[in-house]
Amino acid sequence: MVTFFNLKRILIHKPIKFINMKKTLSLLLQGFESSSSKTPEFIAFCNVFKSEFTKELKSIDAKDIVFSIGHFYISGFFTIDKQAWYFSLPDVRQMDYVLKNNPNSCWSQLLYRTAKDYKDYRGGNNRYVKIETGMANEMCWSFKVI
Repeated sequence: MVTFFNLKRILIHKPIKFINMKKTLSLLLQGFESSSSKTPEFIAFCNVFKSEFTKELKSIDAKDIVFSIGHFYISGFFTIDKQAWYFSLPDVRQMDYVLKNNPNSCWSQLLYRTAKDYKDYRGGNNRYVKIETGMANEMCWSFKVI
């Protein structure tokens, strides 16, 4: 039997806890200076994003959360019910402009998709979620429990 992840949550009466992503969003809206190396602002943003997004993912019972910090982008993996998932936050240097002018663009959202394992960067179909409070709960619609 296949069911949606949040339907399972409702059936077992587990409360959905919304995690605050306001600090992450605030830092994205401030913008980032472009540089050939990671700036102190980007490093501080990474720490805030990792903390808030980890709490978001744990609120939906994600396990084995791994982050990779690149040149002004963040990606990683997590597992929900034995299914690996890949996520990627694109280059944040222009995200302030995109968030202000086209908040529904995929360039202002977090990409996530299924993965075979934690080395599968190609994975399944791309899905996007806005960076906001409760974003992990929105992602739940993609998580099927077998």
